[in-house]
Amino acid sequence: MVNWALTYDCCGDGDRVPELLARVEREDDAEAWDELDHRLVLEGDLVFPAGFAALPRLARLASRSARARGPAGAIVRCAAGGHGCDDLLAGCADAIVEFRELLDRHLRSRPVDHFETFLHLLAAEEQYHWSAALGDFSDDFYRVDCPHCAAEVTIAIGDHGCYSAIRDWHLGDVDRRGLGPASPGSLSGVGRWMHETAVRDGKTVLADGIAHLFGRAECPRCAGVFDIADEYASSHRPVM
Repeated sequence: MVNWALTYDCCGDGDRVPELLARVEREDDAEAWDELDHRLVLEGDLVFPAGFAALPRLARLASRSARARGPAGAIVRCAAGGHGCDDLLAGCADAIVEFRELLDRHLRSRPVDHFETFLHLLAAEEQYHWSAALGDFSDDFYRVDCPHCAAEVTIAIGDHGCYSAIRDWHLGDVDRRGLGPASPGSLSGVGRWMHETAVRDGKTVLADGIAHLFGRAECPRCAGVFDIADEYASSHRPVM
């Protein structure tokens, strides 16, 4: 049982969230959902104790309410941050497992919100870094430092090409080098899982982008070759 008097949301209230949850459990109340979205996660980046306290109920609601997936997913995606709610998060373990299974079933239906659901599922799988960093590969850029010469390299993956380059303030991306995408058989770990999930769901652009992201790039400055995902993750993965 949650002692709501010991929690607070982004407005500093300790008792408003359970009232709102009770309303959406009774009926699909759009006004109550909007207020929950506002109170539980601030700007999609900062979760509050009331968010983790609400997560088990949101996870249960998500099986019958599409509106519940948004705030539940946002809360899970913030779990890697410095929220100071480790005890509350630990109490959500079963709810996160339930939510993860629901998200995977939803992805298999190839929904219109596939990419957002994919990001939620990454977080539920504790892949918080890729949940936060991954784009939809329409026009994505990833900055990495070359492990050989420390040059700042821009990795582009999207409609305008897949390449490494040095970004110039005036000239744009110069000295472009094409990326070497990973073959499906060479992928392992989270890269393999992400790619297989995208292929399973018929998301060819996502699958191709992941293959490039987990492939190799050549540094335009020193011609050294490196694994893109490994270098990007080592520089940007959040400290747990």
